[in-house]
Amino acid sequence: MEEQMLGSNGVQCLRRAVKARSLERSGESSPLRLEDFPLQARGRDIVTEQGVVVATAADPLISEEIARRLNNGYWSEQEDQWAF
Repeated sequence: MEEQMLGSNGVQCLRRAVKARSLERSGESSPLRLEDFPLQARGRDIVTEQGVVVATAADPLISEEIARRLNNGYWSEQEDQWAF
């Protein structure tokens, strides 16, 4: 189902972004840092708060979906940290 919604290029981009987030959690270097959030979709590009392009999707709708999912993960992580 996910591949139908995002297309194979979108799924690959999302997988790379998720892998980057898991590297960040494990303490390894990651292309995404906390100060990069929230991410924005600008056309096909996904950009950080500073305007740095971190990924390019197959089309603008895919980039919007990927940015939304990554931002949701970021906000969820922030809520978890403050829940204690």
